[in-house]
Amino acid sequence: MNLIQRVKNIFSPPAPTTEQDNEQEDLFRARYQAFRRLLSANNGALDFMTELEEAAQGHLHFGMHFVRSRATGATAKVYNIVENLLYLAPGKYLGLRDALRTIQDQIQQELTLKQTSRRQELVLDLDRITAHDVEDVGGKMANLGELRNTLQIPVPAGFAITAQAYMVFMQQNSLWDEINCLVLGHPMASQFGACTLPGYSADDEDETENNGTDQPIALLEMCAKIRGMILAAEVPKELEEALLCAYDRLCAREGGQVNVALRSSALGEDSSGASFAGQHRSLLNLDRDSLLEGYKEVVASKYSAHAMTYRYMLGIRDDDVLMCVGCLSMVTSKAGGVMYTSNPLDAADNRLQITSAWGMAKGVVDGTATSDRFLLEKGAPPRIVERSVPRKESALACSGTEGVCRISVDPELVGLPTLDDAQIFELTAMASRIEAHYGTPQDIEWAYTPAGRLFLLQTRPLDIRQTQPAPELLPGGQPLVQDGQTASSGTAHGIVHIVKKDVDILVLPEKAILVCVEATPKWAAVLNRCQGIITEQGSAAGHLANVAREFNVPALFGVHSATSILEAGQEITLDADNRAVYAGLQEALLDRNPTRPNMMEGSPVFRTLLNVNRFITPLGLLDPDGIDFTPANCKTLHDITRFCHEKSVQEMFSFGRDHNFSPRSSKQLKTIVPMQWWIINLEDGFLNDTGDKTIPLDKITSVPMLALWRGIVAYPWEGPPGIDCKGFMSVLFQSATNRNLEPAMASQFSEKNYFMISKHFCNLQSRFGYHFTSVEALAGPRPRENYIRFQFKGGAADHQRKVRRAQFVGEILDEFNFQTRVREDALFARLDDCDQKFIENHLEILGHIIIHTRQLDMIMNREDVVQLYKKRILNQLHAMMDAKNTA
Repeated sequence: MNLIQRVKNIFSPPAPTTEQDNEQEDLFRARYQAFRRLLSANNGALDFMTELEEAAQGHLHFGMHFVRSRATGATAKVYNIVENLLYLAPGKYLGLRDALRTIQDQIQQELTLKQTSRRQELVLDLDRITAHDVEDVGGKMANLGELRNTLQIPVPAGFAITAQAYMVFMQQNSLWDEINCLVLGHPMASQFGACTLPGYSADDEDETENNGTDQPIALLEMCAKIRGMILAAEVPKELEEALLCAYDRLCAREGGQVNVALRSSALGEDSSGASFAGQHRSLLNLDRDSLLEGYKEVVASKYSAHAMTYRYMLGIRDDDVLMCVGCLSMVTSKAGGVMYTSNPLDAADNRLQITSAWGMAKGVVDGTATSDRFLLEKGAPPRIVERSVPRKESALACSGTEGVCRISVDPELVGLPTLDDAQIFELTAMASRIEAHYGTPQDIEWAYTPAGRLFLLQTRPLDIRQTQPAPELLPGGQPLVQDGQTASSGTAHGIVHIVKKDVDILVLPEKAILVCVEATPKWAAVLNRCQGIITEQGSAAGHLANVAREFNVPALFGVHSATSILEAGQEITLDADNRAVYAGLQEALLDRNPTRPNMMEGSPVFRTLLNVNRFITPLGLLDPDGIDFTPANCKTLHDITRFCHEKSVQEMFSFGRDHNFSPRSSKQLKTIVPMQWWIINLEDGFLNDTGDKTIPLDKITSVPMLALWRGIVAYPWEGPPGIDCKGFMSVLFQSATNRNLEPAMASQFSEKNYFMISKHFCNLQSRFGYHFTSVEALAGPRPRENYIRFQFKGGAADHQRKVRRAQFVGEILDEFNFQTRVREDALFARLDDCDQKFIENHLEILGHIIIHTRQLDMIMNREDVVQLYKKRILNQLHAMMDAKNTA
């Protein structure tokens, strides 16, 4: 071939004629499908990571099932990412499997129940228990053992069924796995705001079918099924023998057959900030034959709706709540109640409060008894400063066989105080000893026998609210109600929802203020959805009052005829501090509306989330060009996704760049642009396929290809620049000496323009004369999947001019926020994590540059001409973008 023909071929190279089969196209399609699977898994992994990061901000409630499911989901997605990358790059990056395995092990260690070194006994007699045994017998029994054995305070005899016993019971019946499957399969388990709980506020657009009554009904059904499984399970023989032997020893010490109380003592129960008040079952006055079934009932109460809600709201792991059970000799109680060693509503008020009722203390704690109230100033001696002694018509007492019953109070006692002054001072002295021993205010349950003997039934930390400014009644306001006792401070505005039976709770409206007769602990299941609560019975010493204070829900108890005075659907404002209820919205009062506490922060579930997130969400691999960008340095799932995404794009990009494709299995684009463009449809890049060898532009659906094309045709190419003699001779020299630049030969620089497309994907390989350009882009609805990769290399001039042209193109792209890198005569540019429209606009910019920087290497030795071309191209590009912004 003579020199003149070589020069002609510079500007009009012949079309390629080499035949090749479809293997390359088929291979590219297969790789593209793997690439799409990788991107889909990458997007799913990042979705899980986003949820975990949002949860870590501490503004939302979630349970352990949320943490487990998101961590497991992210791990599974990352596994798919790794395997698809290894398909794209066989034999490379194998260290990713080791990195992922290490991270999986670290995550699993955080999610697995920590097996503490605990005692192996299934039963421990109370005489052997102190506060140090809390991990074996739970807070309630550990505190009773401490009172009995350290302080020598009278406590009923008994024993504890241990955490080890609970684990044996659950494991031998395979209950843990079955329960976890039920909870994870529950309709609300997948929801972020309420994994398994009725407190879920249905803001999630994808789960509208679970609104209304469906959620609490589904929860109740699930809880009933779990409790049924537990009640149907067999008590292991070794546990049965240990329990009954302990009961027989108790009877021997007591001098005969005794009935007992079975009381929950779960790990974490009766602790500071998590009283679990009334959330688990207590069974009273049971005989020997009822012990095994009674034990299972207490264990099953862990899965009541209100207990699960309570754990969820406080961020307590289900796995951490091992249900220990206390078995105590039943005390025949003439009077019983609760004693607070300080005012739970006011940290500045350390006066002691005693609430008492005839019969058992149960009537006080479950809010069903009319109670006396005594207020004492501490000192030597203490002084009674306030007495409240209403008429008490009924009481709870042990029945003749098992359980308890309500009886009428002796008419002579109806109007009398339940305690005389000597008993009040005895209780006060006992409370002072206990408070001094623990160093914090205490919530103490007690009982007096008919013979006047005092027994302590429970002590636990008393949570104290910070002192609030003394509130005032609404000036000029006329309350609908002014009655009752402040159980939890604050004000609330909402809609009256009257609850007279359990089914009424299933239709709780938004912004409800719950109005009911009894202050029963089961209403704790909906406190997180209520603005406030008003009850006709109960006191500040009851279980529900405890939970209301923990949740910062304003509560007013003991309001006579509240369910009759207030009407369902009525708009009211509750002022619990002033024991008043007003009609309508009273904005002046709402500055005392308490902020709901962030009960997740510092909780076991929250700590677990933070520990798990250490191996999932942080991103340490930032620079894909850095020497530390390797599989061995992937320390988190996020690192692996970052590494795999970067490398997968490189693998796809280099495959399209380095392999020749034949027009035989592709279609030629019908266009007036005087160049040949071949299109390989990977899947959905065509509107439809007519079977022709050509395809018109209006049949193309590929978003990124069409964007590139708009840039290509925006301004007609004016042809190669005028070149001086020196530049022309440089081209002739390269043409004569570089065989890669001979278009008639199989060469990586021969003219060849291929689009490989789908609807949101495009890989363009363009070879114009002596240089080649590669563009790969994803432009879809998910911004974090979207990207652009651009490479520009080669030319016909000498090396210095080719280097200057690469710099020239890079300078233009810098103006439009591309990340650029120039190495010798090669330019690399990229964009990541952009929305679809942004990607389309920048593809138009690249399309323009691909056409209008052709053959500019020949003038790169003349800086004045270079700047002229740069100015013209930038003006055209800015005009294109301005036109889009004003459209």
